[in-house]
Amino acid sequence: MGEVYSLVNTAKGKFPQSKIVLSEVLRRTDVARRRIGTLNDRYDWITKSVGVTFVDPNSWLEDWDLATDGLRINRRGARRLSQLYSRVGGLGGRGKILHDVFVNCNSVATRWQ
Repeated sequence: MGEVYSLVNTAKGKFPQSKIVLSEVLRRTDVARRRIGTLNDRYDWITKSVGVTFVDPNSWLEDWDLATDGLRINRRGARRLSQLYSRVGGLGGRGKILHDVFVNCNSVATRWQ
């Protein structure tokens, strides 16, 4: 959790005029939802303590947005996440996010298992 806190704090310091967004860890079929939920609760605490936005992509994804292995999202899931991140970034799904910093914790969470 210290790595994520440091990463978010660094991003906030380097990009003070940008909206910093921390994305929840996506659910996977090989990790218990409770474990992912616990981790996401910790990340939610970080966002509140540092003062950045926390986004919940799991509420946007359906089971059929995951690839057949249950570990990654498929094209439909990627499209849905793109729409979510565009909305959070204030673009309303219109394209590239230029001035926002999105921090995705999935790689950190994979090491945490």
